[in-house]
Amino acid sequence: MSNLAENIAETDSRSREEFLADVLAGLSTRPKTLPCKYFYDERGSILFEQICELEEYYITRTELALLSDIGAEVAELVGEGVTIIEPGSGAGVKVQILLDALLHPRKFIPLEISLDALEASTKELKQKFPQLRVIPHQGDFTDQKDLKKLPLLKEKSERRLVFFPGSTIGNFTRKEAVEVLNNLRILAGENGLVLVGVDLLKDRNRLLDAYDDHLGITADFNKNLLVRINRELDANFDFERGFDHRAVFNEQASRIEMHLVSASDQSVEIGDQKVEFDEGESIHTENSHKYSEQMVVQMVTEANLQVVRDWTDEGGDFALFLLEPLLA
Repeated sequence: MSNLAENIAETDSRSREEFLADVLAGLSTRPKTLPCKYFYDERGSILFEQICELEEYYITRTELALLSDIGAEVAELVGEGVTIIEPGSGAGVKVQILLDALLHPRKFIPLEISLDALEASTKELKQKFPQLRVIPHQGDFTDQKDLKKLPLLKEKSERRLVFFPGSTIGNFTRKEAVEVLNNLRILAGENGLVLVGVDLLKDRNRLLDAYDDHLGITADFNKNLLVRINRELDANFDFERGFDHRAVFNEQASRIEMHLVSASDQSVEIGDQKVEFDEGESIHTENSHKYSEQMVVQMVTEANLQVVRDWTDEGGDFALFLLEPLLA
């Protein structure tokens, strides 16, 4: 059995139980929450790719352009024959720019919780880069137990670059973000590097538009989480009329928040459990923190990392930080 098949079999045996436990735990809190990592089933991944193409959603096109601009400089700093690891690899679009720029990359390891996204991106990358070893791994980069299953962590001499684009770091609270950065440092190893994308603070209306587009695709993406819970956990959410998408900017926390707001007093069944909602009560589904450069430096320092180089687009919308471990 291949490594991927082994990972799939092991993950499938516990994925539904973990999903159910996470959903019930989140919906029992005040305010109610759902983990954003469950957005990315097959339909969720497709909807997110559509979001990335929206006029309002500046993040993807800005980062793609910035990656193209700095590719040669990154390649020089990283060196030849590096192994690239991408936690939360998704469709694998951005890493293709990096792979084109790097000097004779040794192998690429996409680390992804969504099996659908992992299989699709692996197939495409093998076609576009036939000389590159692509070794997919299904797992959760926020879970150190999953990370420790990666055989590469035993290869101490290997030079690794951990690629973490898209401002995914912004989906986590500050404490969680430091923990994620710690995980990325573990993946990089003592002589490795981390390249992380960060969305910068900007005009609040631009931020709100990016998360509440006029076509309603972001709303569909948000509600698709309820569709997935219905399908996989035997629930009966009224995802069409029962909940409304809402995006707000939390000034104190410096973040966009996405919510699903109950349109009425209602009761939802999830398996043999029942969850009550009041009219106007929300489920907090996602955070997207926006940072100043100083905030980023503070976080990476707490994660025992330091900035080697950073780049920002001309408009000051987005930044990429190349990090290395702080050695004792």
